[in-house]
Amino acid sequence: MKLTQKITLLLFISSTLFISCSKDDTTATDNTTIKTFKDVTFSLDQSEGYDAGLYFSTELGKSYKTKQIDAAILPKIDIEFYSSSDKLNYFTSPNDGDYGLKNATLSLFINTQKDLLTIEQFNKIEKGSDFDALKIDTDDDDSFPDSQMPNVVLFKNAAGKKGAIYIKSVHRVGYDPRIVVDIKVQK
Repeated sequence: MKLTQKITLLLFISSTLFISCSKDDTTATDNTTIKTFKDVTFSLDQSEGYDAGLYFSTELGKSYKTKQIDAAILPKIDIEFYSSSDKLNYFTSPNDGDYGLKNATLSLFINTQKDLLTIEQFNKIEKGSDFDALKIDTDDDDSFPDSQMPNVVLFKNAAGKKGAIYIKSVHRVGYDPRIVVDIKVQK
């Protein structure tokens, strides 16, 4: 065998062994029944003077500032975030009477769920049916302080789709005060 062929064969065997040993044993997310959004930001600045907005559409997969929401986008907004201090943060329905949008849809949020869904369980959600056992029938009208992050918030939107928001971090100092989250929701 020529040296070039031997080297090629050796590289092929090595790469095959490396790939087979490096595969992880987790099941792939079922993208037909669940939507996942990573590193979504919500503004901690109510004037939305920086980069992040206060609203999110799980249907469109986008964040919005108040001024970006028109009649076509309004019915697709299902998450709103509100914060007035490091002690008062909460996700609320886009039609919230105090801070929401006129004629927006209703979503229910459980901001301070107690072990209904842990961060570890959130990370293992792979299909829409993983939310079926969660009961989200009323809004808890509660809030959480920065000190309780990371945290998981549960929600159910106007279409009846259940989801969870994993609050990963909060950034209050410097440019663009915001929280960073991952969102999983039934399709």
